[in-house]
Amino acid sequence: MKNLSFNRIWQLIRYYWRTEKKLYLRLFLGLVALYLIIGLILHIFAHLFSIDDFGIFRMLFNEEWIFWGFILICTARMFYVLEKKQTATTFLSLPASNLEKYLSRVVYATIGIYLLALAARLTANTIFCIPLFFDENWPIGIILRYKIFPSTWIISSIGFNTPYFLLKMIACILWATLFAIWPWSLFTLFGLLFRRHGWLWAIPALFIIVSLFAFVMFTMADNNWNHQQQTHFIMLTAITIIIPTIFNYWLAYRCFCHAQVISNKLTRL
Repeated sequence: MKNLSFNRIWQLIRYYWRTEKKLYLRLFLGLVALYLIIGLILHIFAHLFSIDDFGIFRMLFNEEWIFWGFILICTARMFYVLEKKQTATTFLSLPASNLEKYLSRVVYATIGIYLLALAARLTANTIFCIPLFFDENWPIGIILRYKIFPSTWIISSIGFNTPYFLLKMIACILWATLFAIWPWSLFTLFGLLFRRHGWLWAIPALFIIVSLFAFVMFTMADNNWNHQQQTHFIMLTAITIIIPTIFNYWLAYRCFCHAQVISNKLTRL
């Protein structure tokens, strides 16, 4: 069997969808319900507390924390099938190489979980905005741009009336993807490195590494740099993100190759 076949990877992805679509539906409905419950709680708190106190609750229940927290935790859990003997035996016995199983699972879960979280957030925002559709004081463009698609999102933060909006959109998406892939790779690694609850280890590691990275970058940065120096600094930042991302995915693959049906060890190294 060849080490890599895109046809087998596609067949594996289709197999995952057939066997896990009910799980994805439960995750979707659960996340929508979570958004709605938190939105209702914030609506109640807004009438019970002062603006300063409400700001604290708003920060604690921030949608971005929920959105990315859900994605990263699910990313660390993408190989949950290895935790039980029956599912692990079934998964490891699939007619494909280790590389194909690993790549298909990473691609399927990473893209699938992101789209699921995005759809759940849009669904919850749409439900919250239903009363606004019947209010003539809220034009449809305002509802779509600032309510259903919040202004902090890439899709709504770009000026579509500018002649270079498409180029700006592509640049923003590429940079956002670059900075998102590294945490995904980290949680993928910890999810495979530890046999149970890898995301609990990944969260403190993420905060420590991000804090150190931010400290080093802000120490090196200078507001007086010219355009060329700024470009070089951005390229250096990109390289410092790409290299550990590749290393994380490579080490995660090595951990996957050491996966066994039965093992009492803490890690897969």
